[in-house]
Amino acid sequence: MNIKQLIKDYFVFNRNERKGIAILLILIFFFAIANRLVFYLETPAQITTVLLDSVSQQLGALNDSINRGEHNMHLFAFDPNTIDSTTLSNLEISEQVKLNLLRYRHKGGEFYTKSDFRKIYGVTDDIFLRIEPYLLLDNDRKLESISASKNELFLFDPNTASDDDFIRLGLSGKLIATIRKYQRNGGVYRKKSDFLEMRCLPESQKKILTDYVSFIPVENVPSRIIELNSADSVLLEQLPGIGDKLSKRIVKYRDLLGGFSSLVQLKEVYGLNEQVIFQIQDKVSVDTTKIRRLDLNFADFNELSRHPYLKKNLSKRIIGYRVKYGKIPTLKILCDSMILDIEEYNRLKPYCKE
Repeated sequence: MNIKQLIKDYFVFNRNERKGIAILLILIFFFAIANRLVFYLETPAQITTVLLDSVSQQLGALNDSINRGEHNMHLFAFDPNTIDSTTLSNLEISEQVKLNLLRYRHKGGEFYTKSDFRKIYGVTDDIFLRIEPYLLLDNDRKLESISASKNELFLFDPNTASDDDFIRLGLSGKLIATIRKYQRNGGVYRKKSDFLEMRCLPESQKKILTDYVSFIPVENVPSRIIELNSADSVLLEQLPGIGDKLSKRIVKYRDLLGGFSSLVQLKEVYGLNEQVIFQIQDKVSVDTTKIRRLDLNFADFNELSRHPYLKKNLSKRIIGYRVKYGKIPTLKILCDSMILDIEEYNRLKPYCKE
């Protein structure tokens, strides 16, 4: 296309178009000047002092209200199972934690020990350390009242005494909890001073109990080997470092497996650390004849997927192989068919019928 023709087509205007452009430029110039004149000629609005004072008073009242609310909040003893929302609003913790506490209770959650409060979403270690001394559980109050009402004196071994024995002796719930924590961590009282020099044992009780502490020397206590595949949670609690929660977790995981095939599997129990396993390894045994085995040819998907070593993915693949090829003669064939790798094969071998 010719450049001259292009310029002529787009940049040459007739008489009416030139008039329109001229009028548009004049209007733009006029409005630009008018905008500047309005800015210089406009009279500033008068400030209403009455309105200003009113707003200032409202802000002051709001600030005082907030400050009073903050001052009303403080830490105090409370039972997380029963505290109501009104009382909770005065507790000096974040609003999110308060809301999560109420939600947890609304869904049926309950606090049995102080450490259960740590389950609340938003409760950090720092918050828990601040709140823990103020947690007052109903179980603690009952234990305190029982210990205050029943005081008897008799010979006892602090290593073997039950909670009822300690209550009859007049020990507080807090002290009993301290003793149990010490024992769960593998602690053993070997002489009177080990027990009587506990910080939380009052001097008055030390004097009273001195003549009643009686020990069976630890080295003379007959050792008992506990068989893991037949022991219940109560029996497992006798092991050093194993409390109520860990004993129940061991039994639950054992039932899911169908029984332990090796002590090494204790590492798979949630919360059971290697230090505790080292302490108990010479006090427990495993009887592999008690293992409950899976029949891969007849077990349905739900039965297979419940096993910790199978889960849903492997269960689907095993059932898929069974549908396609029929009977599974040995577990090894699943390994040869690339359904199981070597590690999975070795873990499952003790739990499958051949």
